[in-house]
Amino acid sequence: MLSDRHYMRESKSDFQFDPVKWLMAVFAALYLLQLVVERWFDGSAHYGWFGLSAGAVLHGRKLWTLLSYNFLQNTADYTGGVFVLIFNLLGLYFFGGAVRDLIGTRRFAWLYAGFIAVGALAWCAAYALKVDWMLYGPMATLAGFFALYCCYHGNEQMTFLAFFIIPVAMKPKFFCWFWVALDLVGFLFYEMMGHPSRLWNGHIANLAAMLSAYGYYRLAGRVDPFGGFSAAGIELPRWLRRRRKTAPSAPRFQVNITSRDDLRAEVDRILDKINSQGFGALTDEEKRLLDEARDLLSRR
Repeated sequence: MLSDRHYMRESKSDFQFDPVKWLMAVFAALYLLQLVVERWFDGSAHYGWFGLSAGAVLHGRKLWTLLSYNFLQNTADYTGGVFVLIFNLLGLYFFGGAVRDLIGTRRFAWLYAGFIAVGALAWCAAYALKVDWMLYGPMATLAGFFALYCCYHGNEQMTFLAFFIIPVAMKPKFFCWFWVALDLVGFLFYEMMGHPSRLWNGHIANLAAMLSAYGYYRLAGRVDPFGGFSAAGIELPRWLRRRRKTAPSAPRFQVNITSRDDLRAEVDRILDKINSQGFGALTDEEKRLLDEARDLLSRR
């Protein structure tokens, strides 16, 4: 029965794992824990233990920092503090939540872990440029999800609060290009020269996460939101192509919606697909069938 499925129940007591809310809670709790350690115990050793140092990792030490750097936050200076925490939480809530709704919770979790790994690998690769200072903070994962959000909603008008005060209305893709430009400047003129950036830390990690987000979007079969390359492909000259035999077209069929059992079975399959892959993975035929099934079942 449809009502037996956990994602079809309307009861608020049912537990549903939301990685966005859990991540927000983890970041807030860890930030408070860092404040307690730094203020009450006057210690900062945790930056050395959990921050990502490319030299240490490449020499086989502190391999856990490939993951832990994402959850370690700066609690002071202009690159840290409570305002940066709020910025990260809001970005995760709005942009990460929008991506989660499109691709599903499972893919979101894997993608978040992938952005952490890509940022860490890029930072370790920059060791060849004499980049050997600590990297910490969730900026790389936030950059990746914002870039992916812009791939899906890049042309929709959106209002940003510049410096948390000034409202600025613009399309997200323009803000994304501006972010990419700043990271390129920081990487080319600071990190590539072997000096910490005056903008923020981890430019190459942010760029790697954004590039991997765009790669995921392209591999998912979406249209290029920035124009060009959407229909591009490498083809052989006509005189080198071999004629392919046209295969018989697959017969089109429709579920007999007059049969209540068949209808429920097909709707169950579609709901399973939504639960595992997200609503955006449905075909037009599946969306149409779901709408018709909802109207039909509500009348009976």
